[in-house]
Amino acid sequence: MSRIIGWVFILSLVALGAAAHAADQPQQGPGVATGGDALKGESSMSIEPSTTKGPYYYQSTSELAARKLARGVANVTLCVAEIPNQMFQEAYRTSPVSGAVVGVWKGVIKGSKRLAIGVWEVATFYCPTKNHYQPYIEPEVVFMEYLH
Repeated sequence: MSRIIGWVFILSLVALGAAAHAADQPQQGPGVATGGDALKGESSMSIEPSTTKGPYYYQSTSELAARKLARGVANVTLCVAEIPNQMFQEAYRTSPVSGAVVGVWKGVIKGSKRLAIGVWEVATFYCPTKNHYQPYIEPEVVFMEYLH
């Protein structure tokens, strides 16, 4: 069972890395607004501005769907990491004893929310929902606030 969990964890990290790599690659082809075209708003395709590449790069719908799928898989596999994360944050804010007690409960609650949202994003990655491929929870993945 631990091997299966290990492989799922590794695959979710690879999927998240692949989605991040795809988001960093500049797109070529017709209909992609670059440079002066982006300033004029002359784009023949329905594409969304990128949040990771800058104001003059755009992401296609398939890139947004891949990022949503990777985010969902990562949230499903890393939802249990919300417990030590909340314990650390609570201990930092108040005291180590409070972090050990209150942080566990906050971690369980936030982890279950992250699990439910991750399952939802994996199930609906192929279609834009009400928020149009944007994350339902911030940060997108556990421990992401420590990366910036």
